[in-house]
Amino acid sequence: MRAYIAFRVQEQRLNAASLAGKMDLSPSTLSRKLNQNEGDTQRFNCDDLEAYIKETKDIGAVMAYLASKFVETPEARKDRALTRVEAASAAFEAAVAAFKAAQ
Repeated sequence: MRAYIAFRVQEQRLNAASLAGKMDLSPSTLSRKLNQNEGDTQRFNCDDLEAYIKETKDIGAVMAYLASKFVETPEARKDRALTRVEAASAAFEAAVAAFKAAQ
């Protein structure tokens, strides 16, 4: 979860320093909590997760992560990924057809 949140922090519209301030943390403390170097005493905890969700409204991504890790079966994940690939393929084909028609 910590590594996923570290990834999501980089994806947010807020920069990491601004997000840290909104979470009532210094940028270096947030970085330490998310990077978890060996011997570091800082830990990303439940309160930090709640503050992250409150400030970023990123609940959907957090819930999807938890569901994929603890609820869904590997077969369900595979089926969902295949569905997304098929939808993307159909959209790509439609875009190519529209592009050719415009030429």
